[in-house]
Amino acid sequence: RIAQILEKLDSAERAAAWSEFLVVCSPLILQVAYFLEEDEDTRADCFLYICEQLSRNRFRRLRRFSVDGPASFPTWLRATARNLWVDWRRQKFGRPRMFRSVQDLPLLDQEVYRCVFERGMSTGGTLAELSPRFPKLTEHRIHESVAQLGERLTPRQRWILRARAAKEESLSKGLPHGDPPSVERQIADPRPDPETLANLEERRTALAHAMSCLSKAERLLLRLRFEQGLTLEQVARVAGLENAQKADRRIKELLGRLRQELEGD
Repeated sequence: RIAQILEKLDSAERAAAWSEFLVVCSPLILQVAYFLEEDEDTRADCFLYICEQLSRNRFRRLRRFSVDGPASFPTWLRATARNLWVDWRRQKFGRPRMFRSVQDLPLLDQEVYRCVFERGMSTGGTLAELSPRFPKLTEHRIHESVAQLGERLTPRQRWILRARAAKEESLSKGLPHGDPPSVERQIADPRPDPETLANLEERRTALAHAMSCLSKAERLLLRLRFEQGLTLEQVARVAGLENAQKADRRIKELLGRLRQELEGD
């Protein structure tokens, strides 16, 4: 299904394909934001930024994914979303400051620190990354820089770097702490009695039937607003609507249709 969606992103059906992509993949993107950001507002902003960047330049990032490549699409999307989160954090809060013990080193050593200690790159990867800026750089010089940096870092600083790396590695493999807590897990006992549960199940079934009568794009609007908690302005930007007012009118119209369907049942 992902292969079909990605193929349609480069066709006249790109708008419908983008809506379908959001229906399928927005929960994964939101999980990344949930894992990396603690504040609800910043999670929504981060989610919106990632979606905007994925849709830029006619979905160039998404279309670069190789279906026949070694990584599965969820793994690739998780890594891409994490990288976009780094960009978003830098734009919003500035680049993380280096340890003071590294700040007074030459620029080359600082860049080696970023590659090796912050990003976990190998010597070869660091050489490929930095060679355009430092044409005379060699692997031997990188080893010297790493040794010098290792002498300057305190045990506490090394622990901080390991903790950051562990968090990023766990993200690449999936959320280590499970999915965001559901409403059901937040409700304390005692549980509802059997009659209440039966009524709730009946209403849930009716709602699911009413939702199935909506199109994918219409269901997406409701999920962005009520499941993922985006503001009307954010919903409009993600869904490609003109403004928050239009998103609000569209959502109210959909809620009205659902209400009529439920009352009819």
